[in-house]
Amino acid sequence: MKVILMNLAATAALATTAVLLVADSGEKGCHQPAQSVTFDVGHNTCGAPGILRVSTPQDTCRLDVEAEERTGLPMTGDVYDGSVDLRQGDNWYLADMNVAIIVDADGGTLPGDAGTGTTVEVNRACEVLREGEVLRLKCTARRADLANEPVSACEAVLTPR
Repeated sequence: MKVILMNLAATAALATTAVLLVADSGEKGCHQPAQSVTFDVGHNTCGAPGILRVSTPQDTCRLDVEAEERTGLPMTGDVYDGSVDLRQGDNWYLADMNVAIIVDADGGTLPGDAGTGTTVEVNRACEVLREGEVLRLKCTARRADLANEPVSACEAVLTPR
């Protein structure tokens, strides 16, 4: 009898969890006009100076990203719920998954063509922060394995054109 009650309680807990997951799985709600902004990337410790273009369709929670490879910035991103303002840095970020970087013995990152060091798979996330007339992109690379330890950090200044 005790086993049946335990199984019944576990089934009830699973059913409740399933209902909550379905109720919470609704799509994000973004409400903004279509936007497209080109930024000059400078003061860049992630790579070289260059150009970053981000855009989002009207009333859609999607961010399209075009970054010059030499900038070292992620080539994908996304938006949070609500109103997105690309030029102001509101509610968007850049990120990429399972990127191989080369790390030297001291933990510093090396260029991809360095040929020495250890290759580490990382997930990178770049937060957009408003500072006066420019945006600062602060990126953190964390190990892609279960350790999720920070491996490197870099930043860049984004100036809208």
